[in-house]
Amino acid sequence: MTRFAGWIAGGLLAISGLMPLHAHAESGILRISTTERLITTNPYGDSNSQMYSIWCQIYGCLGFYDWRQKKYVGMLAQSWEVVDPKTWRFHLRTDLKRHDGGPSPTAKDVVHAFQRIMADPESTQRSIVADVADVTVVDESTVDFHTKAPNAPFLSFLFDRLAVTSSELYAKLGREADNKAAFGWGPYKLDEFVLDQRVVLSRNDAYPDIDPKTPKRVIYQTIMEPEQRVTALLNGEVEIARLIPPQLVDRMENRADVSVIRTDSIEQMFLGLNNAFKPWDDVRVRRAASHAIDRDLIIKKLFNGEASRLDGPVGSKPSVCYAGGVKDAYAYDPALAKKLLAEAGYKDGGPEIELLTSNNRLIADKQVSEVIGQMLSRVGFKVKVQILEYAKLWSLVRPGKAPTYYFNRGSVFEPTDSMSQYFETGGSPRIGYSNPKFDELIARVRQEFNEPKRCELLNEAAAVVVNDAPVVYLWTHSLVSGVRRGLIIRATAGARTWSRTYACEE
Repeated sequence: MTRFAGWIAGGLLAISGLMPLHAHAESGILRISTTERLITTNPYGDSNSQMYSIWCQIYGCLGFYDWRQKKYVGMLAQSWEVVDPKTWRFHLRTDLKRHDGGPSPTAKDVVHAFQRIMADPESTQRSIVADVADVTVVDESTVDFHTKAPNAPFLSFLFDRLAVTSSELYAKLGREADNKAAFGWGPYKLDEFVLDQRVVLSRNDAYPDIDPKTPKRVIYQTIMEPEQRVTALLNGEVEIARLIPPQLVDRMENRADVSVIRTDSIEQMFLGLNNAFKPWDDVRVRRAASHAIDRDLIIKKLFNGEASRLDGPVGSKPSVCYAGGVKDAYAYDPALAKKLLAEAGYKDGGPEIELLTSNNRLIADKQVSEVIGQMLSRVGFKVKVQILEYAKLWSLVRPGKAPTYYFNRGSVFEPTDSMSQYFETGGSPRIGYSNPKFDELIARVRQEFNEPKRCELLNEAAAVVVNDAPVVYLWTHSLVSGVRRGLIIRATAGARTWSRTYACEE
């Protein structure tokens, strides 16, 4: 009999208990269905929770947020301190060996990771270090991050995401190091990366903190269709099926060999209204859209209650600084929506918009977008819903070429990061928003090292965003996963799937 026990740090769940007898469990293989595309072997070439966690397990990140301890803990870094308001110092571990037998991570490797994020033409992660002016070597195992301005929540930008790759291997092989020498210092090694299919990891038994009971092999299998994820679980093809939509939950709940696990989420769903495009350059039109959508009805009817309303960017219970959301945010009021459109010059109907969405990449994304389109149409918008492959949608959203879209922002634990990325002047082009009042507030948030005061400022900045409505925050989904019966799970609010502290016991 095989038993898996452990924790997917900052990710999906913790597992213990008896596994069913089958070949994969007996051989220590854990298979997890995922919904993210596997588009590149470049550890800096993608920006989503799944790949951040996978690359952190392979190469190693400086640290991560431990949901059990409710604090940041080190991974490649053994300790850190704030030298001054604009300098964070990290002391690296010296007890780690690179997967190929190479040396421990060095300050030079961390500098290399920063420089590659900034200079690599494939990099999509510059927002992680957008506030960093420079990274400098103090000594071989000590490195300083110098921020452009004081940045109190800096760890939320850096930890869980900045994978540290080898400067030595990259100097020898360049980009081919990602394919031929993907050796890091993490608890798992990369065995196989098949684009758009799977990532296979094997346990790094030389990792000092690894539990010998953790799975010998972990397979992240891309299964985009939710029906296929459920079928794979019921047929014993995966041990964990993630992100199950409400309409499929009954199929799992009626099975004796499957457990259904639910938890709150910190993945924010929103309607993006790119202010760089008409009609969204007019705040009245944006507000009209925000009041046209009956979020409570969608949650009740379409999600069967498996979601929680999101009243602004600091709007979910597990998040830092959550204080109930912005009062009356996006209150459903179709009469007010029509009035605002009339004031904006659309008394006789309009404007015309094309709402872009994916299909089966997010929970009920196509259906949600169609319902939102209908609600917008009822107040006067002329809406066409355009369904795209996720890769195509992402290729438009990321550089700011999508005017209107239904999308998500994953793992919003410390909201300063996402708010800065989307709304600060000069940040991501995805929304095209700029407001000096918001810029002033978010700058003060970063400068405030007293957490209660910082949270007060952050919620004030959130109210500015809600009032200006550059996006319409909608809801956070309940994270519903199907798990083979016998796995006992402590679920967390994060969306990342880390396998490094699972245990597999004979």
